[in-house]
Amino acid sequence: MDIVNTLLGKLLGNYTPVDFMIKILSSVVIYLVLRFVAGFLHKESGNIVKKLLKIQKEDFVDAYQASFAKPLSNFVKIVALYAAVTYLPFSLELGVKVTALMNKVLRISAILFISVALQNFAVNLPVFVKNVEEKLGGINKTLVEFCTKLIKALIIVFTVVIVVEEFGYDVTSLITGLGIGGLTFALAAQDIASNFMSGMVILTDKPFSIGDWITVGGLEGIVEEMNFRSVRIRTFDNALITVPNSKISGDSVTNWTKMKMRKTNIIIGLLYSTSKETLQAVCNEIRTALTEMEEIKTDSILVVFDSFNASSLDVKISYNSYPVVAKEHFALKQKVQYKIMDIVSKYDTDFAYNTFTVINEK
Repeated sequence: MDIVNTLLGKLLGNYTPVDFMIKILSSVVIYLVLRFVAGFLHKESGNIVKKLLKIQKEDFVDAYQASFAKPLSNFVKIVALYAAVTYLPFSLELGVKVTALMNKVLRISAILFISVALQNFAVNLPVFVKNVEEKLGGINKTLVEFCTKLIKALIIVFTVVIVVEEFGYDVTSLITGLGIGGLTFALAAQDIASNFMSGMVILTDKPFSIGDWITVGGLEGIVEEMNFRSVRIRTFDNALITVPNSKISGDSVTNWTKMKMRKTNIIIGLLYSTSKETLQAVCNEIRTALTEMEEIKTDSILVVFDSFNASSLDVKISYNSYPVVAKEHFALKQKVQYKIMDIVSKYDTDFAYNTFTVINEK
């Protein structure tokens, strides 16, 4: 029994039963009150900031909530735990150790709170600054996302360094002590640096943006994402391909989305029995039909009797159209070809097919 009393004395000190219970209850109340404050801040801090700054836009509140509300709420929960634990009725010796431990937990939590909040803020920065793209000269979406990822990466690196030092490690000595591992890292960093600089070149030249339809290095598809190392392209077969920035910057890029108009060539073959007058009438009516279509640039239309093919009289139809997106482009091409079929069916001719004559010599 004496051993138990001695142990309790070391853990809890010389508190009377009444003081002991008051301390315990006070600790629980402190924790519950601060947890309530954390929940309140998570839900209402955006509206509080909105009223204090007299801002009417709802997108600001949404951006604030996404950036700061949850990290702030989580930090207040840590503060609640800190306050509750340090208020418990420990003995003087144990209380000093517990307080030192909780101080370290609180400092690390504060570092992580600031880190996460800054990362979220970087993502939502355009919302906080009104018309930021116009003020900064019309930054494209690709540049915004690239810079956001760069800022987040730098914040993470600094956070890791600060947390490591908080645990008592010398980061400089740690890096120096890597030895061969450091050399390996340096060699690997050459590839990272190459792709990073290539990414900066891509952003400066602006050959494409996220969402553009491009062809590069034999690949064709829609740009979905760009980061420090690579560009992700979604092909029309729905495959996602990752291409290093260095490969893209060293190759020619065709940006189909930037086309102001798109050229289409169609060859139709008519029967050799078609008369000259019928051939001319078909060409003239096709030309007139194309001229009446708003999607087609009228001065680009070309409808001519092109050549005597082996089994047909070939008519070449060429035009430039304004829809450049694949879906709209092929819909227009289908519309044109249906119209050509209707016109050909009106005349004393038809589409030719390959034929050959067999001569049987006896």
